[in-house]
Amino acid sequence: MSKKCPECGDEVPNQAHFCGNCGYDFFENSDTKQSRSSNLGGIFSDSKIFIVIIAIVIIVAACAFVAMGLGGNNQASDDNQHEVDLTITEVNGYSSSTSSPKSYSLYTYAIFNKVPSNLQGYNVITTYFDVNDTEIGHETETLSNVYYDTDYPISFGYYTTFKKPNPDHVTVEIIKDGKAVDTFTSKIDQGKIEFLN
Repeated sequence: MSKKCPECGDEVPNQAHFCGNCGYDFFENSDTKQSRSSNLGGIFSDSKIFIVIIAIVIIVAACAFVAMGLGGNNQASDDNQHEVDLTITEVNGYSSSTSSPKSYSLYTYAIFNKVPSNLQGYNVITTYFDVNDTEIGHETETLSNVYYDTDYPISFGYYTTFKKPNPDHVTVEIIKDGKAVDTFTSKIDQGKIEFLN
């Protein structure tokens, strides 16, 4: 009986250790092939491939979850955080007794707890409402004209009318590039408004 050399295709006796033509070692190469194929079969058997795939999917999902928690999800939480954070402290008002007709002015005080480093594109709309939630009037200003670095309340939102107003609450909207990003509302203490007392 004879066998074929897998290297050169020559016919060699079945018990030959080497191929007489190319020197192929039948025993070493067949043992190596078997050990390689058994190792590959052991590592990549059907059940182990399935487990490896599941482990990879879990690792990728965990990485995505962590990335969302550290970076991607911050975008969503930023939506819940104020770009500008302020506390309305009071609304004041005065009337002009010297002009005719008589005019009435309202203005708001607020402490700015947080502002962006770049104020470009930010506007502040201060709107005064009566008890029926009807708008009395509003004032629009750029945030850069309103804000300066101080620990004290800043006055803004000066609105003047010739009809005596009866304000109940004020809303301060922060607008960025034409879109409202933050809104703050406060009840007005009418005792602070000179022309109502």
